[in-house]
Amino acid sequence: MIIRFVQGTEFSSRLIVAQEKTAMPFTPFHVEARTADGFDLGAHSDGGVQKRPVGYDKATTAHELLLTLDATAEQDAAFWKFLGGHIGEPYDWHAIIGFVLPEHEHVFEHAICSALITLALRACNWFPAPLAAPAHLIDPRDLLLLISGRMTVPM
Repeated sequence: MIIRFVQGTEFSSRLIVAQEKTAMPFTPFHVEARTADGFDLGAHSDGGVQKRPVGYDKATTAHELLLTLDATAEQDAAFWKFLGGHIGEPYDWHAIIGFVLPEHEHVFEHAICSALITLALRACNWFPAPLAAPAHLIDPRDLLLLISGRMTVPM
């Protein structure tokens, strides 16, 4: 399983970085999974959950981090089965508002990037225990932090 963390150059990415403060090696604003057949699968504000060709966001990518997570064949299969079952799901704008306002809004069967990948990692038991926050409140920086507790994140 390869997880891709991205920091962009567009205004929305800069706003998220300002809100999130610092993370190492950079503060990501987006996370998705890299497929074996050359796609990045994730939840996007433009189009919801979908597969996009590797490099689709090259013009607006400031930083990128690819992390290969150790997983059994069963975990890998469960991870991709979960993600495949969510293709076409709409973007969860309510969850994004919940990061800014003290409300914890979330729309069932809608996704944000970090919640989608977090739930996929839970579905395949890569995170063996329940997490301390619901997936729709975990942002890309939080997910990078959780992963860094299980493996070394290169600087």
